[in-house]
Amino acid sequence: MYGRLIDALSRRNHTLTILTHFTMKNPPPNVEEINLAGTIPEITNNLTKQHTSLKPDFMRNLDQIMKECVHACDVVSQNPAVKALVNSSKTYDLIILEVFGSECFLPFGNRFKAPVVGLLSSVPLPWVNEQLGNPEGTAYIPAYMMGYGQRMKLWERFVNTVAVIFAKISYKIKSQIPSQVIADRLFGSGPKLETLAQNYSVVLANSHFSINEVRPLVPALVEVGGLHLDNSQIMPKALKRFLDSSYEGVIYWSFGSMSRIETISSEKLAQIFTALSELSQTVLVRLDRKLLSSNLTVPDNVYTMKWIPQYKTLCHPNVQLFISHGGLLGTQEAVACGVPMLIVPLYADQALNGHAMSDRGVARIISLRYSSTASWKEAFYDLFTNVRYKENALKLKDIFLDRPMSPLDTGVYWIEYVLRHKGAGHMRSPALDLSYSQYLLLDFLAFSIISICLVIYLLHKLFRYLCTRCIWRFPKAIVSEKILFRRNSNLFHYFLWIYKLKTN
Repeated sequence: MYGRLIDALSRRNHTLTILTHFTMKNPPPNVEEINLAGTIPEITNNLTKQHTSLKPDFMRNLDQIMKECVHACDVVSQNPAVKALVNSSKTYDLIILEVFGSECFLPFGNRFKAPVVGLLSSVPLPWVNEQLGNPEGTAYIPAYMMGYGQRMKLWERFVNTVAVIFAKISYKIKSQIPSQVIADRLFGSGPKLETLAQNYSVVLANSHFSINEVRPLVPALVEVGGLHLDNSQIMPKALKRFLDSSYEGVIYWSFGSMSRIETISSEKLAQIFTALSELSQTVLVRLDRKLLSSNLTVPDNVYTMKWIPQYKTLCHPNVQLFISHGGLLGTQEAVACGVPMLIVPLYADQALNGHAMSDRGVARIISLRYSSTASWKEAFYDLFTNVRYKENALKLKDIFLDRPMSPLDTGVYWIEYVLRHKGAGHMRSPALDLSYSQYLLLDFLAFSIISICLVIYLLHKLFRYLCTRCIWRFPKAIVSEKILFRRNSNLFHYFLWIYKLKTN
């Protein structure tokens, strides 16, 4: 995602200095790279790992993400080249930072007196919403870690709201506080990260209302979902011949670069392979056969490769189904190619993405932990015999791609907009200047309750006064309970009895 944006900005003759773990083979002359490759280990999820913690999945996932991000900040901040950049005499017009699980490099904006643009590779996160003054809407917007849809029941809305509150508190304690220590060590004392985080000029989020949640957005939060889609991918000739000759259709299976299919338990893989072996379609899988257990037999209709150009492959006309873990980038690629999905959520926002695709009628969801050969067979049968999945996938493709500007052009436009308008401070939400009580209208609620109580009290006193002054107009017998409760007694008589007023 970020590489595409860098390429676009460099082609528009912007001079860039990039801190990156993935250097270019032939960087253009206007791009300077600070190589961070090898400073932190590659993050790979072992799917055989069992979690025995009593914590819910969303809490454990959040903790893991924040721990990894803070660790990466700590390691990178000690890089000599990064320290040299902080102490350099260079000047910059704009700082672009990744916004996710840590913000230790936010002081770069303060250091170089430049506005800051954030890049977010996911849907808007709870703490990002708070930093931008963007509404949460927990009644109908599922939290990042929760696998809910937008039509939640009472219990789901309750859990969703608690999850958002927990995420914000957890981020403050487990990310922002340790990141502050790292930032102070690198940049010296200065404004708090909490304050700096409220001054993003724009945050570009990798989401889109057509495939993610429909939500309100402040001007400083811009959706650019699909920015990474690259039509210039080159497909190896052998792979192209394989896809062209698969007349019965192709099922493409990949769990991305972070979750290795080879690490699934042999028992579970055997169940999946058994279900795949009974299909007439050819199955293309991204895995290394050498890493599979020796007692596993790979079906004859399964073709494996260590690396596959995913977007180009998914858009091949013979690809009929995508077996995915529900990662956001792969989901966007499948949507852009009009391919139905069988989603196996494993981690982070994958359950959320899977639910969104299921709600739109383009995917089935299956649990890896609780699946069996029979459940895999049933899912395949439904996806291939029910034409609505393909029809809905093609409709969603048209909606997702129908925009006034491409996601990449939209991202570039807003970055240059911030440059043109010197930070675009006019886009900052006034909500950021309100206290919690003001933002949640608690002060208004308290004022309203006090005012209503005061009015009721005054009316009560006034009524008592009027009753004592006007009672002489009525016979003394009116105050008698027997007379008050006669059939034809009027309402005023009842009030007189309630107040037990004595006649004059």
